[in-house]
Amino acid sequence: MKKNIRAKRSVKYKFNIPSNKLPSSLAQEVRSSLWIKIIHSIENRQAEPILELINTIDRQKGSPCLPHPFIESLDTFPAKSIRQGMCNFIFFSDSSNKNHWILCQCTSFVDAIFSKKYSGKHNSSVSDDTILKPLQRVLKKENKKNSNQCGSKKAIFAGYLLDQIRPYHHFYDQLKWMVHLKAKKPVISNYSFFSPKFLNKNTSSKEEDNHTFSMFPLVIGSNQGMKLDQYSEKMEEVVYKDSLENRRSGMIHYQWSQIVKKLKEISLRNKKLTLWFGISGQKRVWVEQEDFLPTLVQQLKPWFNSFVFVIDGFTQYEDTKYRANKGSKATPVSQDLEVIDSIRQKLLPFKNASVVSLVGKTYRKKIQQCQSVDFFVANAGAGQLVPHRFCKKPGILHSNEKHCVFPMDINNITVKLVDKSLVKDVGNLFAKGKRSENSSIGLISYSIDVQIVIEMIKNMLNLKSTES
Repeated sequence: MKKNIRAKRSVKYKFNIPSNKLPSSLAQEVRSSLWIKIIHSIENRQAEPILELINTIDRQKGSPCLPHPFIESLDTFPAKSIRQGMCNFIFFSDSSNKNHWILCQCTSFVDAIFSKKYSGKHNSSVSDDTILKPLQRVLKKENKKNSNQCGSKKAIFAGYLLDQIRPYHHFYDQLKWMVHLKAKKPVISNYSFFSPKFLNKNTSSKEEDNHTFSMFPLVIGSNQGMKLDQYSEKMEEVVYKDSLENRRSGMIHYQWSQIVKKLKEISLRNKKLTLWFGISGQKRVWVEQEDFLPTLVQQLKPWFNSFVFVIDGFTQYEDTKYRANKGSKATPVSQDLEVIDSIRQKLLPFKNASVVSLVGKTYRKKIQQCQSVDFFVANAGAGQLVPHRFCKKPGILHSNEKHCVFPMDINNITVKLVDKSLVKDVGNLFAKGKRSENSSIGLISYSIDVQIVIEMIKNMLNLKSTES
């Protein structure tokens, strides 16, 4: 509450900031016909009006003029944008530097709007904490600045922030629209999980001294439980092809290795299983994950002579300027590497099993490595992106009792989800007390008997019992 009071009393910015909950009545409160149209389009999943607005902003040479959302017939202009958490906040005011308002972007072109009299979100917006906490941090910093530091000049559009802290939102909220837009302005992100090579990227700082603002390339958010659309499928195809574009020699080698592999498989004595296995050391952990692979080797001995386990975990930004987390402290990389070390130790008795670690690699590198994979076992969150969505491999998805990113888009022939009735949630392993009890479904770890998954693999690979 103290943060909110300070923000409201500020000389520079005075916004109506709720303490912990935003009303979802934005569609009823906006007065501008443009914003009525945009909010209606987001809530009814109609992309074209929003794409049209983005393209209009993209092609303007000067500062774009947008109507004030709550004051009729008042033109406003962007002054700056500030990136914080999962959000991008674009500050607007009229030509006299009055009637300030903020456009908040997170998963849609607009998720919330803040003004002096009213602030709220629409029915399809993200959670209140995702928006309010970053905004409170932004306003706290802004209100400490001197007035001469907070310029009131009209800003021009510098480019797109293809930049999100969670991979799922990067691909299905941002990149899927970015590859669809015929953008003239460049991508200006410093941190990106994946940026196709054909996109216009601004690596120089020519406009560094100019007054600019940036936007997320967002249209309509892909909330949990989404059904994949034509834009998603196009993005997946672009990511896959772009990852392999400069690997012609590698692809030739891969194609030859596949021919050799098929020849070897004529004899069951020479069969090898290359399995993609996703692990987690931070959240939504399958508690039996470290015991699964040793048990699998033991039980699949009648059908396979050797095993290669490609183990996936934390994914790194692909920007070369970004330094990988390799310290001794508890980072996502180090936490996942601890899980892999434990699995390696448990696999030591099996001389016919080897491990390839992909922890800390980029999505581009992971997609390239996934070419040699026969089958996957991965979590039904972001862990499925490479083997299931980009590389279209057969496999098994698992998760806690409630969480699944693409429940309506799982191919029931080549990809199966572990039946939720066989899953037991165990809570957030990385939180204590009430924090554990109140954790979102994305953080809840779970237990699944390894035998359940192994039997699914046997059935899907058509491994019938053999008598020796």
